[in-house]
Amino acid sequence: MMNTGAMKYKLSGGTTKPAGHLQKHHSTKLNLRVPTSSPIVSRLITAAKQLDRQKFNQKVADDLLLRWIIHTNVPFSRTSNSRFRALLLHLHDKNHQPRSSTAITQRILAYFQSLQTHVAELTQQAITRIHLSCDGWTSPHQTMAVLGVIAHFTSKAGIRMNPIIGLCSLEGSHTGSNMAEVIMEILQEYGVEEKLGYIMGDNATNNASLVRALVEEQVHGTYHYDAGEHRLRCVGHVINLAVKAFWFGDVDRTLLQYTLIVTRDTMAEWRKMGPWGKAHNITIYVLASPQRRQEFKRLGGTAILHRDNATRWNTGYKVIQSIIRNRDAVEVFCQRHSDSLDSDRLSVDDWEQLADAVIILEPFHAATLRMEGDFSELQNILVELDFLRTMFTTVLQKYQGNPHLHVRRAAADGMVVLDKYRELDKELTVCVAVVVLHPAYKWEYFEVAEDKLEWTEDQLRDAKLRVQALWLTKYMTVSAIGASEGERQPATPPAAGTPFATWRVQRQRVIISTDLSPSN
Repeated sequence: MMNTGAMKYKLSGGTTKPAGHLQKHHSTKLNLRVPTSSPIVSRLITAAKQLDRQKFNQKVADDLLLRWIIHTNVPFSRTSNSRFRALLLHLHDKNHQPRSSTAITQRILAYFQSLQTHVAELTQQAITRIHLSCDGWTSPHQTMAVLGVIAHFTSKAGIRMNPIIGLCSLEGSHTGSNMAEVIMEILQEYGVEEKLGYIMGDNATNNASLVRALVEEQVHGTYHYDAGEHRLRCVGHVINLAVKAFWFGDVDRTLLQYTLIVTRDTMAEWRKMGPWGKAHNITIYVLASPQRRQEFKRLGGTAILHRDNATRWNTGYKVIQSIIRNRDAVEVFCQRHSDSLDSDRLSVDDWEQLADAVIILEPFHAATLRMEGDFSELQNILVELDFLRTMFTTVLQKYQGNPHLHVRRAAADGMVVLDKYRELDKELTVCVAVVVLHPAYKWEYFEVAEDKLEWTEDQLRDAKLRVQALWLTKYMTVSAIGASEGERQPATPPAAGTPFATWRVQRQRVIISTDLSPSN
């Protein structure tokens, strides 16, 4: 009941009873009809009608499921999980999703094949050559050798693309000729064997023989492929090799496989690497049991200690950085566990060398991050390697009077490896050309610097002839290619004030704005 003073009305009548009272006793006229012409009401009614008509679409559901599995890298068996299926069935009772991982495998293969024709069309119509990055690896249980191949090109619409065009099982060992045969079959399948451009791979020797073997595969073709000029080296891998040389020196690097083993013998081997070998031993010892971790935290450890591993780059830098941050707790902990860690206690000189190591390795870590991803730029390869070389030379100069100090020997070892790959890239015409054609550098980048970045007059003369020949034979008659507005994503410049940002500005002949719009 609703009490309005003298009168009482039943609520079961909705608004009818009160409205009747107002009309009868107060001569009030009311329009109780809902105005269906209202924009809000119209949209609600339209949405309701669409909802009623909406029907389950199995193809859409299949595509969404496959995209989720592929992009999140979840096990195929996840679809047979009873709780996962209960969720899908609750969302729509007409769900017909596969119940086994085998069915998912078949659907993904069918999905790949359905898109393969479209990708082949894009590659054949590309306005650039088809450049490749490839890598081979072995499955965790040593049951399968796999070669992955990604194509990089600019589409007819001016969009940069990088689809996976091959994920193939390798029969036999990972030899260059074996991989070349598989890659050639893939290129022929897509109809682009004569559009092959540069090939990016790590620095394993089989990748060099791979490119040479591709030349032999194309002997009977009409396209002449220059193996020496088309073999690109992964700059991230080069950086990692230089850091490993700094970290290990001439110590047996199989130690990387035993980072989690704590015995007197393994600790003695790690100790040969000087202060960071000791830092590794302390880290592994602390993390070896929950009780030690808790004790370390009670002693004032404010940050978790980072352990290094064999497969993740820059973990050595993380080890040293976290040890330095926890210096007070580390020293007290080592004193308490002197029976096990007495030989690993860090002296004042050790701490100073660790501080120098962080200064050296931080730019290598930052360079790795800058040079990874889809929008890293080829023009930065030599620039990055030239800058990183200065990190080693700074330490060598600082400790020139103490050649036996571990950090100095480590810097010398790292520079040997870095210089090896710098020289190889200096001989690669495209690596020089992209710097010369960059308006901020030009030839002045190599000529004006006081040290000339270790270039001799003969090397510069030869480089100029090679760059000129590349321009005349490959690019002079090619129309300019511009990325579409949606694809134009300029590389993120290094943070202002960092050593690399300061060094790069000093090397530039002009400062180039990152805004490349036509008005600028």
